[in-house]
Amino acid sequence: MPFTHYIIFGETKAEMADTDPSKAWKEFKEALKKNNLKMIGPFGPFGVKEGNCFILEGSFADFEGYIGSEAMTKCPLDRSRTISLFKPPWIKA
Repeated sequence: MPFTHYIIFGETKAEMADTDPSKAWKEFKEALKKNNLKMIGPFGPFGVKEGNCFILEGSFADFEGYIGSEAMTKCPLDRSRTISLFKPPWIKA
């Protein structure tokens, strides 16, 4: 069962205090293209301790390539955790 989406929760990096958040998220979204990943969000999650989250869409191989990449260093969040999602084979849409 291949993973297709990754929900990433985290806190805003301390060094982002003097940065325009919309610019930081835009730069991160652009950097993700090098790893063939699409970002959905960011969101403000409800029911978890972290204050921010976003969803990445792409193959597991592309997500593995993202780990430790330049794009990951541009992520506006730290102290993150990830939930990997897969599409069940009985879902055709």
